[in-house]
Amino acid sequence: MSRALPTAWMPFLLLTASLCARPAPSSPAQVQASAVTDDATEAQAALEKAEERVRAGRYTDARTEYKRIATKFPETPAGVEAAARSKPSAYLGWSEIVRNGPSKNRVDVVLMGDGYELEHLNAFVDLSKDVPPLFARQPTFREYYGYFNFLRADMLSAESGVDGFGREYDTALGGHTLATFAGHVGIDRNSVLSALSKIPDTDGLAIVFVKNGVLGTGGGGIATIGGREVKTIVHEFGHSFGGLLDEYETQQSHGGGRGESGINASVTDDPKKVPWAHWIAAKHPGVGVYEGAMGRVKGAWRPTSTGCVMASDERFCVVCQEALVLAIYSIVDPIESVTPPPTPLEQREFAKIGADPLTITVTVTKPATHPLEVTWWVLPEARFPKSAPPPRGTTAPRKPTEDDWAGDRTRRGKLPEIAEAPHSVSRNNPSGVHKLTLSRQDFAPGRYRVVCRAKDTTQLRGEKFPWVLKDELGLLESERAWWIEIEAGG
Repeated sequence: MSRALPTAWMPFLLLTASLCARPAPSSPAQVQASAVTDDATEAQAALEKAEERVRAGRYTDARTEYKRIATKFPETPAGVEAAARSKPSAYLGWSEIVRNGPSKNRVDVVLMGDGYELEHLNAFVDLSKDVPPLFARQPTFREYYGYFNFLRADMLSAESGVDGFGREYDTALGGHTLATFAGHVGIDRNSVLSALSKIPDTDGLAIVFVKNGVLGTGGGGIATIGGREVKTIVHEFGHSFGGLLDEYETQQSHGGGRGESGINASVTDDPKKVPWAHWIAAKHPGVGVYEGAMGRVKGAWRPTSTGCVMASDERFCVVCQEALVLAIYSIVDPIESVTPPPTPLEQREFAKIGADPLTITVTVTKPATHPLEVTWWVLPEARFPKSAPPPRGTTAPRKPTEDDWAGDRTRRGKLPEIAEAPHSVSRNNPSGVHKLTLSRQDFAPGRYRVVCRAKDTTQLRGEKFPWVLKDELGLLESERAWWIEIEAGG
């Protein structure tokens, strides 16, 4: 038999319940961790606001804010970064100049200046705006201008000189004079790469203008331009982006004396052994073996006699043009986006098609004057293995992600041939948006693999030869695929 507690106990019980309901007090470590987190959040927000001032050209205000953040939040990541940006020579931030698409599927070119002091940074802003139009006018890059983004990294230098002849200057990127015949300008590569690392999703490509330098150099993704030498910009970018060699036969070339063959220069005159032998075999007019390249009058040969940007012309020869188009597609996937998401071969999930049809949409990149070719296949399941091993490094099938088609395209290899006739082919769709609608009445019940391939034929209207004759890595073509199941009719 239960008995009620005495009324006198009630205050005691209510107090006990209240105490039990209260959260346990935070430990000193928890309080400290919370404060650190709050500081890091506040510092990061302040850093982003300072970066906005950089984008607005308010460099003095941004520098003041960086110093404040570094002083107030020295232990936070943002405080450490702000301290670096407060140095006499420093990276201050970055801005967009021209954006033609997402960085993950564009060639991002970052423009930087060396030797530009605080009061001269706006002059570099003006200079950087003149660069994209150069690419928009140059015939090869004009066709693929929509594949490029141009960004600006604002680099502050404490002094404006160029190291050399016994003098050293405090500059952001270590501009210096090289030991070439003409005294070409160079920079510190690691400083450039450090600045690039602070800009999201870049491709390691930079064009650096050294304020008081002369001529230019290029290689390994970095083109260096002395002063405002506009004529050398595209030439040096050919070196740094396309891996092209000089076709000069004078000491104007900074690559003089090189003893190795490259894409557009050879140390052999054998037409079957030069790197551009496939153009000779195709009998392209004007392509042959002509002596004089890499700064050497004798012992080095080039593909044409009529000129090239890699000498002193306004246009790239067909050999260099091919290399540049392939370099673009080593970064840019011809397929921009797809709906619905594709399903990898090993993932046995089927989109069921019953009374309602299914429409697959594929958006591809768009060169300036010629559309990409898009081919569709709808292949019975028997064409593919019933099961496939999971991707390397995994233990089970997985759903695809954006990263499956992002990154270095040179590692993918050529797509295998599909012997079956395609369901449809589109060669003249300038919109870049391609759709395939699948209806139950068009197929026998069963499971199918739908394959879409987009390819840049590089065949421009009115031109006899495509721009690319040899694509050993399959860079011009990309693929997405889906599993579908056609249900029996009702």
